[in-house]
Amino acid sequence: MKKNGLYFLLPLIFAWILISPGEALSRSLSNLDLIEKAYRNGGIGYREALNHKITALFRPELLPAEYRGKGMMKSATPVIMEAMSNRHLLTPENAGLLAKGRGTTLTIWYGSGIELLSFMSPDRHFRIHYTVDNKYGDAVPAADNDGDGIPDYVERFADILDSVWSKEILEMGYNAPPSDGTEGGDCLLDVYLADTGTSGFYGFTQIDKGDTASMVYMIFDNDFLPICSNGNNTIACFPTNLNPGGSQEGAMKVAAAHEFFHTVQFQINEDIDINGWWMEASATWMEDYVYPEVNDYINYIGYWFEHQGLPLDTYPGLFPYGTAVWVKHMTEKYGSGFVYDVWTKIAGGEFALSALENALTDRGITVADELKELRVANVTMTYDDGGLYETWDSTNPIGISYNNADDNLDFSQIGSISYNNVYVAALASRYYSFSAPDGFGNLKIDFNGDDNISAISVMVIGFHSDDTGYDVTEIILDLANDGSVTINGFSSNGPYSRVVVIPLNHSTTDSGSFSLTASYTTIPPENATFMDIEPDTTSLITGDSGTKGKQQYYLIMFNDSNGNQTLDSDEAQVLENSVTWRSDSSSVTVDNSSGLAYALNTVTTAGITATIGSLSSAPAALAANNPVIMSPGTPRNCTIRISDGRCFIATAAFGSPLHPYVGLLREFRDRYMLTNPVGRWIVSLYYLYSPPAAEKIERNDNLREIVKISLIPVIIFSGLMVKTTIAEKIIAGIVIGVIVFLLIGVKVTPSPLSSPPKRGRG
Repeated sequence: MKKNGLYFLLPLIFAWILISPGEALSRSLSNLDLIEKAYRNGGIGYREALNHKITALFRPELLPAEYRGKGMMKSATPVIMEAMSNRHLLTPENAGLLAKGRGTTLTIWYGSGIELLSFMSPDRHFRIHYTVDNKYGDAVPAADNDGDGIPDYVERFADILDSVWSKEILEMGYNAPPSDGTEGGDCLLDVYLADTGTSGFYGFTQIDKGDTASMVYMIFDNDFLPICSNGNNTIACFPTNLNPGGSQEGAMKVAAAHEFFHTVQFQINEDIDINGWWMEASATWMEDYVYPEVNDYINYIGYWFEHQGLPLDTYPGLFPYGTAVWVKHMTEKYGSGFVYDVWTKIAGGEFALSALENALTDRGITVADELKELRVANVTMTYDDGGLYETWDSTNPIGISYNNADDNLDFSQIGSISYNNVYVAALASRYYSFSAPDGFGNLKIDFNGDDNISAISVMVIGFHSDDTGYDVTEIILDLANDGSVTINGFSSNGPYSRVVVIPLNHSTTDSGSFSLTASYTTIPPENATFMDIEPDTTSLITGDSGTKGKQQYYLIMFNDSNGNQTLDSDEAQVLENSVTWRSDSSSVTVDNSSGLAYALNTVTTAGITATIGSLSSAPAALAANNPVIMSPGTPRNCTIRISDGRCFIATAAFGSPLHPYVGLLREFRDRYMLTNPVGRWIVSLYYLYSPPAAEKIERNDNLREIVKISLIPVIIFSGLMVKTTIAEKIIAGIVIGVIVFLLIGVKVTPSPLSSPPKRGRG
């Protein structure tokens, strides 16, 4: 890293970092990817992995070569929190880094001798601090096409931040962060632009240890330009696959939307250990909701798709960013107000997972039903951005990693294959894919679940041989968590050429194991005599952020030999092709190739039915409403004042409340002026009359230089009073007295050799 001061500032950052992969491949592995992969594969122990992660964040140049990736790091927050909870495992140096708090101002980030300038966003929500001094690489791009003295990059970032504020606070109803008083110069929300890119991240949101949530501020990269090498070290690049505007414009937008939502979250709850996964997942979702055209979040989801064996609330690590897919899936059905409702419940004292469950219950759906559809969508890609998931990176396509991918099954040579005692964690799932041989046959799936798992389901997808569609069913389990289904027509020529089986644990607490057997047979199953579709009822939102509500329906078919319309242990369950789906409302269409229903407009109740031959299901009910319009959130309690609310003229002259000279004058005021009645009276007059002058100074470059020069004596005097001991003050006073004595003399008398001046007459 380029500056030693960074070591003292970063360790206690509660960083919410937006990361994308490298320049060549959109999903290149980052340092943290490589470290976590080595740990999960048993290559290194936990202690070593944890210390490598700290090194990757704060001293990447010291990281062993095998852990230096080309992708951008996804998250520092999980690593920092994990390390702070395990200090006893850290090296003394890393433990020392984490023990540091905010000992000095943010000037440390920029190095010594750097002048910080500041700019108030047009809507007066943010104060953006920046520098044009590139001594340490922190200068923003110099372009100033409108010639107003403010770099275009700063003005553009200010516009983006204001737009994000308008979307998240005024439109979506979240409360603004409260005033931080005069921190950073005034009550505006502070943003700092510095060189974070060469350290491998977009930016972060920080609350220093011991501070209240109102003291939150953000730091972003100073240019967001693709920089792929740093001396002899190959480092990550900002992505070039973002739209519109490539890496810089797209990265600025999603970074602003993501990090600002963290400032909102911190006002609601700071329990990162419990709610951290939801914080990151919902912030990543937010960036896509505010700027759906950029699609940067897709860079984060590959790991999530490939590790469906991890619980959905996994935290810390790389997983939560990809969990935005789940958040997006729910808002595609229930609207953006769903996320708002979850955060409202968290504000009421609930943990994130409980709040999410209750928000679903409020909409008449269970976590089980939601997860069934999610796990199916991971294979069918029936997401709004599903097509992008499959084409985003042609060299390494995003998709599910199947648990039997290495088996190379040939059902023409084997009769069956079993998977025994397979572990499945709470809120996790497993995926198995079976391809059909030539010739007509059937595939039977037998499932035996652990009695310890209180809530488990098994979804089965049969893909048509022409790859134009699929049918879905659920294996109905008995009280012992056992069940089976036969796929009628398992052949490379169809009707089903591939079958995917998904055991999913939707318990929030219980883990367990299961056994699964796939058997190939040419004996046809019993004919189905009963058919129904699930889910029975659906309530959607249409038109929120351009989405149309959609629901995946699936079949339940079996031989109802006793006519009770309930699957009993001696009745065969099957999946059969040639389904015809219907809706009795013109506002709802159902795709015959998938059973996916789309609500195009508001509808009170639509009847959805399915038929196969002479079998017909009872209708399911679908309702769709317009999105709820949120009331604007609570505004920030902030009375705008020019620059620093207390050192107006000095701040205007030197351009930043963080300038060392401004800090020196402020310290002199606090120690010598505000401690006595006369000083307080003088300061109050200064507060009353200086703002208009400060405003003129701030807008006139020539006047600023004149004021800087005129303040030099005051700065020198303040430095002597603040930075010296009593003895040094006495010596300084004597020296100043001698200098004054020599300059003005003891007494002015005419020279004895000169004649007295002549007096004129009046």
